[in-house]
Amino acid sequence: MVDFGGDYWAGTRQKPIEQIDLSTKDVGISMGIGDPWTSIKTAVTAGASHVELGFMGMQKGSMGSPTSITPEIIGKTKREDIRQFAKINNVTLSTHASANVMGFAGLREDRFDENAAAHAVFEVKRAVDFAADTAGGGPVVIHTGEFPRPICEAGTDFKAFEEEEKKALWGLVDKNGKIRTMLTRDYKVPRVKMKTNQDGTEVPDIDPKTGDYIYEDMEYKQFEELAKEKNIPAEKLFFKEFMQKERMRASAEKKRWASMADDTMKQLHMVEKMEASVKALAEKDKDAADHTARLYAEQMKMAPSREDPEEFKKFRDNPIAFLEKAKEHIKRDYQYTSENSIAAARQEREIDLEIGNDEKGITGSIKTLKEFALGKSAANIAELGMYAMKIEKEKGLKTPMFIAPENVFPESYGSHPRELKELVQEARAKMAEKLVTDKHMDKEAADKAAEEHIKATFDIGHANTWRKYFKGDDKEFKEWFIKQTKDLLKNNIIGHVHIADNFGYYDEHLTPGEGNVPIEEFIKEVTKAGLKDKMIIEPGAQGEGESIYGSMFGAWAKIASSPIYRVGNVSRSWTDVSGSYFGATHTPRYMTGGYLVDPKSEENWWSGVPIE
Repeated sequence: MVDFGGDYWAGTRQKPIEQIDLSTKDVGISMGIGDPWTSIKTAVTAGASHVELGFMGMQKGSMGSPTSITPEIIGKTKREDIRQFAKINNVTLSTHASANVMGFAGLREDRFDENAAAHAVFEVKRAVDFAADTAGGGPVVIHTGEFPRPICEAGTDFKAFEEEEKKALWGLVDKNGKIRTMLTRDYKVPRVKMKTNQDGTEVPDIDPKTGDYIYEDMEYKQFEELAKEKNIPAEKLFFKEFMQKERMRASAEKKRWASMADDTMKQLHMVEKMEASVKALAEKDKDAADHTARLYAEQMKMAPSREDPEEFKKFRDNPIAFLEKAKEHIKRDYQYTSENSIAAARQEREIDLEIGNDEKGITGSIKTLKEFALGKSAANIAELGMYAMKIEKEKGLKTPMFIAPENVFPESYGSHPRELKELVQEARAKMAEKLVTDKHMDKEAADKAAEEHIKATFDIGHANTWRKYFKGDDKEFKEWFIKQTKDLLKNNIIGHVHIADNFGYYDEHLTPGEGNVPIEEFIKEVTKAGLKDKMIIEPGAQGEGESIYGSMFGAWAKIASSPIYRVGNVSRSWTDVSGSYFGATHTPRYMTGGYLVDPKSEENWWSGVPIE
């Protein structure tokens, strides 16, 4: 490997700008697509001192497509080749689990699926195994993206579109993980206005002119105020009121059918008494019994109509048998009305169990997306932290291995720095709890182990894409960016860093310095905090055949103190640099031919070492 790193600066050279305390050895390159064996050779040939090997494939892999390669498709021999190649070339490694695994709560189109969450965990576990065999530990990067949520929930400084606070969809999840409803905050819940009578009972208030109920529509902001009082999410209160109409309907149906069942049962008892009385009389006087049976049937309005001569004749000839038949019919009616009452009661109960019922002391199982998903995600990340700790111990790794959740895109939970912090802290808490209960660790040791094995990857390119939703100016956004960085560092959240540039819209992976990501300000904060991990440059927008070289050389020039590539904060051409080479401002005539770097050439290094 050709080594461009180091802090050496020739005495005759000037440092035209303030230097960040980094060398090229502190900067690594991400190789996220393709065969990791080919990737590491390419990166090392280009002069990388650290390489992050990543994957795109999931489940069963294939070497036939760069985006289908998985950690598990790399066998023992190739893993050892990668490890030895890195060791020989004095290169360190880190690992990125499949970038196509997004989130660990198991979110699918309309539900959170336990099986999907389990498969996400499997994908990371095999990346952990790969990291142990090749990198000997270090970070294993995973993508967050736990569930969708409105941009405006990030705070008053962010908004996806006008009136997002009213128009953005929000959802709730039932106990089975199904997203029950998606509503907008401008939906109004109609509620009938009630008044109190003189006897103290509440009755609907009726408009004397129209005879209709008087309504008072409840808006979302009213539930937000109520949420502060009750310490219950406004979404749940809103949904509870929204579902009241269904509950009231079920309750009314329960009572209606119960009343009908009660009347039917009374009728049945009466008919049974009549039948017993007639049968007793028949033993003494058959004609009198028949006459009495006819009277009972007509009295109970069970006798057939005279307009149906055939049925009426049967009734006249044998009224006692008809009474028995009527009894069986009434029994069926009772069963029907009773079952309808029970069904309505069950529906009412299900609604109570879902939305809660204060009068019955029922809390309700419905949860907000965050309440449901955050716990699931944190528990699964905690499981991965436990697994990383187990593999580290079993294989005697010298470098601690940790799971590194990465902030991804603003539209999903986990991308905002505050959310990333919350997710990491929740996962650490769950891991520490497991270590105490399952491994019998004392709490202090468990907390320390959890913090060592779950640390965030902070991708500043992803964080910069929040810029498109920011309502302030560029200066204010930069202040917000650095404030969030300081908070993450203060709380020991960050353990790994990804660096790429963009203009704040999408994650384009520009060469550092080519966009508006506050890279230097960020690195100053990170170095000030003493973060020791490598900073990973992510290529992608440098042009065909130039992504590795372009991004890496650009990073060295922008953020690392390379005497060869450090050309300043903005400048890119030789003549733009004041006092560049021995005070000259023009290209030295003797820097030609083999001394110029052309990444596409087969032999062009200053040392004469061919690129292979």
